[in-house]
Amino acid sequence: MGPWHEWDEQGRLLRETIYDALGNKIIHRELDENQNIVEQEHFAPTTLMIDPETGEQYPAPWL
Repeated sequence: MGPWHEWDEQGRLLRETIYDALGNKIIHRELDENQNIVEQEHFAPTTLMIDPETGEQYPAPWL
């Protein structure tokens, strides 16, 4: 759950992937050497939370 980061040898952020509380990948970002986002993808959740009283399905929070 939350953000996962990948760094280069100089300590610069290369990639960030954000997961929600159910483990769904929600956002994936690639950054350049100046920390600018050069690619970003958004993903729809594949697993949804289910309200036990109503049966309603909804996305999980990621924070």
